[in-house]
Amino acid sequence: MDLHPTALDSAYRQAERALRKPSSAVWLRSVSVRTARFDEALDFYVTALGLTLGGLDVHPLTARPRAHLLDAEGRRVFELVEADGDAGRGAHELAFGMPRRTVTLLRARLDLQGIAYTSTAGALYLRDVDGTLLRVEAL
Repeated sequence: MDLHPTALDSAYRQAERALRKPSSAVWLRSVSVRTARFDEALDFYVTALGLTLGGLDVHPLTARPRAHLLDAEGRRVFELVEADGDAGRGAHELAFGMPRRTVTLLRARLDLQGIAYTSTAGALYLRDVDGTLLRVEAL
């Protein structure tokens, strides 16, 4: 019979402790930049910087055009999103990846702290204290 303290803890207590501490299973997945000069910026990142265009689509929250740019290993690491005017320029979104279980715990932690977020089929969206959009994807 296993008498270690963790064996005696209830699943509820283990989950409660997990909610209190940050997860170490977090990866930076990509960076998103907004620009009012989408075509010029796309040309710059592909032609001048040498990133590979991995596809074009529409951002799920803003409904604006976006480009997915790939690193040397073919991973989507950079998103370029069209924005209106000068106010929308610059770093826009940081994307993180977490195991699905960790995303579930994060969601519970956000709910307990009253932090607003939007949930889509594959990700949670929330803003940091400076207003930068964070996307958390379940891996």
